[in-house]
Amino acid sequence: GWEAQLAAGWQGLAVPSAVFAGSVASERINQRVVDCASRRWPQQALIWLRSQASCCGVRIQYAEPERFGVDRLAALVGARALLGARPLVVVDVGTALTVDVLEASGLHRGGWIMPGLRLMAASLGAGAARLAQVDWGAVNISCAPQHASGSAILAGVRCMAQGGVRQALHSATGVLGVQPEVVICGGDAVVLAEALVEYRQHSRATLVLDGLAIMAEQG
Repeated sequence: GWEAQLAAGWQGLAVPSAVFAGSVASERINQRVVDCASRRWPQQALIWLRSQASCCGVRIQYAEPERFGVDRLAALVGARALLGARPLVVVDVGTALTVDVLEASGLHRGGWIMPGLRLMAASLGAGAARLAQVDWGAVNISCAPQHASGSAILAGVRCMAQGGVRQALHSATGVLGVQPEVVICGGDAVVLAEALVEYRQHSRATLVLDGLAIMAEQG
């Protein structure tokens, strides 16, 4: 599982001066992360990074900024560090599919939260038990019409993700007054590249981790 992957990834690392983490997962999973870190570096207390109204050049307009997902904030921080002060939209295609709009000034102009591809497919499975199981190894299937239920689900959720993000980017362009550059991250990011050809795209798999590292360094 992921705990073994963490242990393997940490193997051979020097003892850190501090250990930071950011999470939007459940408290149960967060505690397991704490346990993993404690086993590896028992002398270091894990420090949780939280969202705040202003962080590393990014300003959040939520009435309760601590309720803004730290993963979304980290992605914005990472994108701004990657590309500088310019109009940006960050698209994270993971468990949830999030789209966030950032002015050149660093002001967050809002965003959208949608279900990710696997959540969309799972909702079909929960609501219609006779539908076929989805083979996620075929996630790169096109949006063309399909002739089997499993591939039709993959094509359908892919179309929904692409259409939702395209509509969000259209709205973001109106909010910003210019066409933004798009930074894409997340495990299913590949499904969007073909749908956003008219936008200048940047793919950065480690974007959230980049942002968390910057947040940790700047306190």
